Amino acid sequence: MKYLFVTAVFLCVLDIAIAQDTSLKEMKVIAENAVKNDTIKKADKNGWIKGLACSISLTQVSNSNWISAGGDRFSLSTAATVNAFASKKWGRKNWDNSLDFNYGLIKTTSLGSRKFNDRIDLVSKYGYAPANWNKVNISILGQLRTQLTSGYEYNYFETANKRRNSGFFAPAYIVIAPGISWTPLSWFSVFGSPLATRWTIVTNGPYSYLSQGGIFNSHMETPLATLYGVNPLKQHRGEFGTFVTAVIRKDIVKNVAYSGKLDLYSNYLRNPQNVDLFWTNQFKVKVNRFIQVSYSLDLLYDDDVKKSSVPSQTIGLQMLSTLGVGFALNL
Repeated sequence: MKYLFVTAVFLCVLDIAIAQDTSLKEMKVIAENAVKNDTIKKADKNGWIKGLACSISLTQVSNSNWISAGGDRFSLSTAATVNAFASKKWGRKNWDNSLDFNYGLIKTTSLGSRKFNDRIDLVSKYGYAPANWNKVNISILGQLRTQLTSGYEYNYFETANKRRNSGFFAPAYIVIAPGISWTPLSWFSVFGSPLATRWTIVTNGPYSYLSQGGIFNSHMETPLATLYGVNPLKQHRGEFGTFVTAVIRKDIVKNVAYSGKLDLYSNYLRNPQNVDLFWTNQFKVKVNRFIQVSYSLDLLYDDDVKKSSVPSQTIGLQMLSTLGVGFALNL
C-alpha cells in the first residue's frame, strides 16, 4: 500500500512539474536549453566524451504536540547522488566507463542518525566491432559494486546495541566477463556473457562479533562474512556463470528522464536456478535548471545473503524506495 502512495505522490509532483503556468514559460525555455546542452556532448582533444551529474536533496520535519507524528519532534534526511561517465571510440574500438554513487542519511529524535542508502557502482567495458556487425561488439566488462561506510543492525538480539553488518568491501562484488554487447537503440544496450567470473569479498573484520568469542546475550553470533555466503577464513568466494546486464537512459517526456540498470547472474557451480538480481530505477523531473524531483526504486535479490538472526534463511528480496526534491548540477 505504501508503494502505491509513493507512486501517487510522484505522479502528482510530475503533473505539477509539467503543467507549469504561462508565467514560467521563460524558465522552462531555459531548462529545455540546459537539457539539450547536457545531453549533447562533444569529444575532447583526446577523443573522450565525458559527463557528470550531481544532485542533493534535503527533507526536514519538525512539530510540536502533533500527535500523528508519534514521538519524533524533528527529522532530517539528506541524499546525494553522483553519476559520471567517460567514453571513447576510435576505429572499431570503443571504451565505456561509468560511475554511480548514492548516499543517504536520516536523523530523528528517537533513532538518532542512520544511513539508509550507500552504493558505489563502477563499470568499465572495452569493445571491438567486427566488420559488418551492425550495432554489435565483442566486449570484455569489468564491474565493481560496494559501499563507502559501515552499516549496522540495530536492536541486536532485542537489545539497545547495534552490530556492524556491512562496510567498505564488506561486501564487494567484482565481475569480469567476456561477451557480446548489443546496442539496438541509442538509449538502450544489453551485454551478455556465458563465461562470467564473479568474486564476493568481505574484508575489514570478517567476523565482526559484538562480543569477544561471538557469544552475545546468550546467543551465538554469526560471522559477518557468513551472512554473505563467504568463508570468514578466506574472506572471498569465487563463482562462474552467466551474467547479463541491460541499461536504459531515455527522456520519457519533456523534462522527465528515466534511467535504469538490470544485472542478472546465475552461478553454474551452485544453485544455477537461483538467479541473483540487482535492478536500479530512477525517474528525474527537471523543474528548472538547478531544481529537480527524483524518485528511485532499487531491488536486490541474492540467495547467498542470509538473516543474521536465522543464518540458514535467505534474507529474500531487498527493496529501497526514495522520493526527493533538491538541487542538481550537470557538467
